Amino acid sequence: MRQRNVIIAAGLAGTVATLSVHAQEAARTVTTARISTELEFNDNYDLRDDSAGDSVLWNTTIGAGLRASTSVDQLAFDASGVLRVADLPGSGTDTSADNPIVSLAYDRAVDDSEIGFSVVGQRADLDFFDPLSDLDEDGNFDDTSGGGTRNSVRLRANIALNQDGPISLTGFGSLSDISYEDTSDPDLNDRRNANLGAEVGFRLSPILRLTTGASVGRDDIDDDTETERNRWRADVGMVGQINQRATLTARIGYSRVETDRTTRDETEEGIVGDVSVVFDERRGQTSLSFATTLDENGERYTLSYGKTVAWDNAEITASLGVSTNEDTDPRAVGSIDYQLTGRDTQLTLGLTQNAATDDDGRNVLNTNALARVERVLTRTSSIGLTVQGGLQRIDDDSDESTERLNVTAQFNHALTEDWNANFGYRYRYRSNEIDEESLSNSVFVGLERRFQASR
Repeated sequence: MRQRNVIIAAGLAGTVATLSVHAQEAARTVTTARISTELEFNDNYDLRDDSAGDSVLWNTTIGAGLRASTSVDQLAFDASGVLRVADLPGSGTDTSADNPIVSLAYDRAVDDSEIGFSVVGQRADLDFFDPLSDLDEDGNFDDTSGGGTRNSVRLRANIALNQDGPISLTGFGSLSDISYEDTSDPDLNDRRNANLGAEVGFRLSPILRLTTGASVGRDDIDDDTETERNRWRADVGMVGQINQRATLTARIGYSRVETDRTTRDETEEGIVGDVSVVFDERRGQTSLSFATTLDENGERYTLSYGKTVAWDNAEITASLGVSTNEDTDPRAVGSIDYQLTGRDTQLTLGLTQNAATDDDGRNVLNTNALARVERVLTRTSSIGLTVQGGLQRIDDDSDESTERLNVTAQFNHALTEDWNANFGYRYRYRSNEIDEESLSNSVFVGLERRFQASR
């Protein structure tokens, strides 16, 4: 299943920022620094079901970055943090340093071999944390509320050696660690997830390659039942060229999932596999696939149809299908991503829906959506609108759902080549099966300065 992460910025860049990106892409090594300050008036800053009152927030973000590239290497580093002065209802004025984020990514590709890794670390005050900014691979988000601190570390690595040779090796690894401090919400539990896998390929002819692979995974969740989950999978398969345009990939194997809780222990095992056909076309690809996977609730079957089309100024990537297991009816799953870059308009649309299993072993349906449009008004000004939403549903209980919605409308103006000003309106909404609906409205005005050096 394709992994996807959805991350959104609260503000939209203006014309000057777009020109700066083009300069970075052309440069060999680019170092950047930025400082932005924003004054916000908010009627429910921590998104309670009953607002404590109006607040005034003054956030100053300081960040730095590095982009370096050669003919075979790509390196990206970013670090940022927020200095906040807040006049909050009931507690007066408070000053704090919040939301440090550090990310590092490296990729190297030489001939038919490549290696890469990425790591992202963040520490955030829950009163100001946006859950939709940190989705996991299944589209889950933490329905945070109340005070406390959230720490997160996500690490990914991949390797592919001698892909066009007689014997090839590919591998991957991932690690996610989420922890909480000083929070009273019993639904916010520390958890760790790790996955590791490898596959060996044997090229028998120019059009046929046999494969054999294995993967392991482990989940540790510090909830009331101290959940521990271990996953194993092993398979064999093949990749064959049907003709000049069509490629067939097939795998079959065995999987086992063991779940240990203080209340009960469960084991699921069975045959897993997948088969897909991909057709290359003049403007993209078309694919058809069927897969059976195994989770804590048994085997899950997914059938999907995919399409990728690229035009001169737009691109769409879509995958539509159905997914089911023995406990659920067929559910629509898939994703749609569309991007348009016009002369004075930029548009991004995204929709993803996944059927998965949550930490408690329940079948869930995760839906995430993004719509972002920016319109250039003059050579120095633009307007933008961003809408992002997330919906988590328990498959066998329509009343148990969690919703999040963020809407930002913003006007941008370039004061000079390096200075930008903006002002706008922000709306947030939250609802779940326990609390009543919560919403907040805020207006903001900001100023930003960017620095850049290239060589």
